[in-house]
This record gives sequence, C-alpha cells and structure tokens, in this order.
Amino acid sequence: MKHIVLKSVLLGSLVWAGGCAGKGETVPLNLGSKPAAGPAAEAPVGAVKVVVTPFQDSRSDRTKLGSRHSLWGSDEAYTVKNGTVGEVTAKAFADYLVRKGWRAQYVSSAAQSGAADVVISGKIEELSADAHGAIGSTDIVAKNKMVFQAANQKDGSSITSTNSHTGTYTVFWYAPEDGEEILNEVLERNFEKFAGQTRFDGAALRFR
Repeated sequence: MKHIVLKSVLLGSLVWAGGCAGKGETVPLNLGSKPAAGPAAEAPVGAVKVVVTPFQDSRSDRTKLGSRHSLWGSDEAYTVKNGTVGEVTAKAFADYLVRKGWRAQYVSSAAQSGAADVVISGKIEELSADAHGAIGSTDIVAKNKMVFQAANQKDGSSITSTNSHTGTYTVFWYAPEDGEEILNEVLERNFEKFAGQTRFDGAALRFR
C-alpha cells in the first residue's frame, strides 16, 4: 500500500491533507479483495466443488462502513458502492479462494449451490474503518470480525470458525481510496486465516 506507513513513523511535516467533503456526505467504496499484480492463481488444491453464498450482515450499524472525521470538523460516511456488504464480501472471498487454487464460485443463494460438495456462508459481525485527521496525517483504524460456516453436503457435517483482524495505519496524504484499501486488507487477512486453518478430506472441508 503506497500511502500507508507504520503508526510509529515520526511525522516530518505539518501539512494537513484535508478533504473538502462536508457533514453528512458519503464516500462509496469498492469493497472486496483485489488481487495484487504478480503470479496467477495457485495450482488447484483439489477437485472439491465449493460455493460461497452471501454472508449475513450482523453489524449493529448496517448503514455505513465507518467514517472519516477531518481536523476541521467535516465528516464522511463510508458506504458500499455496489450491492450489499454480505454480497460483496462473499464474492471477494470466493475470488480469494480461486486465487488460492480452490474450485470455488459465488452464488446468490444456497438454493443455487447445485452439486457443490461444500457450501460456505457466515456472518459479518464487524467491518469498519474510522479515520481521524490530524495535523500532517490521518490515522485510520480498520476492524473486521467474521464467522465462517462451511457445510459438507455429502456427510452433513460442518465447521465454524470466527476470525478477526484489526489494523492501525497512518497516511500522510489522505484519499478516499485509503479507506477502501485498508478495509480490503483486513478482509483478506481473515480470508487467509480461514484458508490456513482448513484442509480437504475427500469431498469435505475439515480443520487442520
């Protein structure tokens, strides 16, 4: 992330990169994991067919994805640009699994799972980015907590995993894309945690 530096870095400038948004304005974000430039998808991990359905949005405030508060008192509310938080999160997770070599795809409902071996759904309990402008920088705290539920269709078993990640960042030159990039990063961290703690056992998904 080009704009992001560790919070411990000393500020060498007193120039504040302020925005021009006023109170009550919204900033639509493209929520979802974006593959970094580089190698293509990894080698297939097996022939198990996995489908991902929309996640339930269980956040206490489902109207926004956090806020940006400028030094001068203006506020911007982060919102999802296209679709719902549950839909775009599930799509991003399916895309992530494909990049990791899984035979995965997103479907809009469990009724469309077809001949899938594993159906993954879950809940989003927290997903937000809160940015606070200061002289010379903007501090952003991004949080994500998710419950993954994988149902094995052949034997009726299931596994459930709760993963969370919090990132604290400082940007010198704030832009709305910073909130988008940071939210996508905390999502990707939890995707990585789930994939890393599971394995395929025949046509079923188990914990390692």
